[in-house]
Amino acid sequence: MVIRVMRVFETAKFKREGQWLLVGVVVWMLVLLQPSLAADKSIEKKTKIHRLSTTKRAVYDAFVYVNRIPEQAEQEEMPQDFSGRILGRLANQEGRVLVKLPAGMDRAAYLGYKTFLRSEGKVSVGNCAACHAPGNFTDLKMHLVTKGGEPKPTLSLRNLKQRKVDVRKAILAKIAASEANRSGKAKGIDAEYGRMHLSKKDVPKLVAFLNLLNDVPDKEFRNLILKVTILDTSADIK
Repeated sequence: MVIRVMRVFETAKFKREGQWLLVGVVVWMLVLLQPSLAADKSIEKKTKIHRLSTTKRAVYDAFVYVNRIPEQAEQEEMPQDFSGRILGRLANQEGRVLVKLPAGMDRAAYLGYKTFLRSEGKVSVGNCAACHAPGNFTDLKMHLVTKGGEPKPTLSLRNLKQRKVDVRKAILAKIAASEANRSGKAKGIDAEYGRMHLSKKDVPKLVAFLNLLNDVPDKEFRNLILKVTILDTSADIK
């Protein structure tokens, strides 16, 4: 009888150990398949991209939500094609006077957004989405952006205020890089800079747009969506 009880106990113990072993295997598989938060933070620190530090609760995200703008490119969709798709949707909304601006967004910021997306033409063409495509606003790639410099990882344009970036100064540096690229004085600079056609008149609008990428508290984000206004696009808007 005693021997039988001991066998039952050992069998039950074996089952429990087997179950715990199975649980352990599953946990380790999840760890291996999904990078940890600690690992993600170390990547952010190393690359200074800060692609994970955003809650995506910015005025821009409210604008995307209320106007049903695609949040990110489809698989294998090129950045310029994605930008063109958004611009086409905006043009459709403008024609029907249906562009909605959340609280905190004005006409200048909206025009800056279009300049940011535009990749064709000779006026107000930022071609910014080539390397800073929504919604993370970074392609996580290395680019040469200054004459005689070294390739650097593309920084996310989200939460620039938190990182104390001088937005106006950064834009002027991009304009200088594009002019150097087109003039042939800095052939090593990324070719996408050659497709930019910006002037100092575009700077305030781009600054206004980039300021929309700073996260706000959840409660404030809700108010951004509730307090929308219709942008007057009854006249031609460029």
